[in-house]
Amino acid sequence: MSTDDTAPQDGWGSVPRVADISGTREAPAPGTREAPAPTGAAAAPAPRPRKRMRRGAIIGIIAGGAAVVLLAVAGGVGYSVGSNSHAPERQVEAFLDHLRSGKVDAALTDAGIEHAKDDVLLTDAAYAKAKSRVTGYRIAATKTDGDTATVGAYLTQSGRQVAATFTLDKTGTDWGVFPKWELQAPDLGSVDVVVQAPAGTTVAVAGQKVTTDKTGGLTLRALPGSYDVAVDGGKWFTADTATADVRGFAAAESTPVSITTTLTDDGRAAATDAVNAWVDGCIASTSTTPDGCSFYAYGENPANTYTDQKWTLDARPTVQVDGWLADGWMVTTSSYGSATFTANFTGPAGSGTATAGPINVNASGYITGFTDAGATFESSIGNGSSDTGS
Repeated sequence: MSTDDTAPQDGWGSVPRVADISGTREAPAPGTREAPAPTGAAAAPAPRPRKRMRRGAIIGIIAGGAAVVLLAVAGGVGYSVGSNSHAPERQVEAFLDHLRSGKVDAALTDAGIEHAKDDVLLTDAAYAKAKSRVTGYRIAATKTDGDTATVGAYLTQSGRQVAATFTLDKTGTDWGVFPKWELQAPDLGSVDVVVQAPAGTTVAVAGQKVTTDKTGGLTLRALPGSYDVAVDGGKWFTADTATADVRGFAAAESTPVSITTTLTDDGRAAATDAVNAWVDGCIASTSTTPDGCSFYAYGENPANTYTDQKWTLDARPTVQVDGWLADGWMVTTSSYGSATFTANFTGPAGSGTATAGPINVNASGYITGFTDAGATFESSIGNGSSDTGS
């Protein structure tokens, strides 16, 4: 029986040798030489032995893969957070948060609202005294159109929902990715007041003192809220405290306030004194037609020479001081007074005394204001235009 391992055999002889399938070589038998490896084109390269991967390398690969995944996740989260923090409504929220906290200066800066010295209500102190302020808000919708964004919100004032719209402009980007938005100054409402009193009347709005213009009115820009309006008429006149409501940021939502004034007892006494002083001034005139007075005399003879001309008040008019009209507190004459004019004359017919009267004295007019000295009266009737002279 042949023991040549190279000879083809049936059965077990056809099974490949271990060396052929394992990539290793069998050790040669003692006393024999190992056959040389085949050379030339037909020689197949010996398979490279596989190395077992170390545990540290395997852990490194796993850790690296996990890091890539984490970086991808972190990048996605970072982009989402960045987009959220750069959303246009964030500027609106910052503005309204400051306003809700009463930080007016910060809110005005957020919204780019310029204010001057006469904007007395746009301060922390004034807003602290306002009622029905913004206590909450809700962002309703955001619309972006190119470089412009519009944010709709609902403000909470005294439990009521007040709609407000804000506009923002795109001013650039952060890191070349996230848009930067700038809130445009919203149109503020205003406290509009008309005081039935003389121009220059002192008015306190939320504790801030201002004076009315020549029409008796004033307009002050204001943030959303309700503002107490009190008139300072000194000892001469008074008025009930009123409230000016400013809802949201639309000027059309502001409610104008008209304040009616009433003369105090001192004011009425001063008004009566002013009327009497006016009558006395007219009586003191030596002219037959006292300037600015409601009575006059006529019928002089141009051929005569007149001396010792004078008016004598026979009875004072009785007056009543009523409410404020366009020109002042109205003074009406409830009963006329009377006056007489006398003068000595000399002429072709001789000499004597000329007399005119009694003549009605009408003291209707207006109390136009007060000073430390008292009231100012202006007659509404000049030179007896509605009276009968004689």
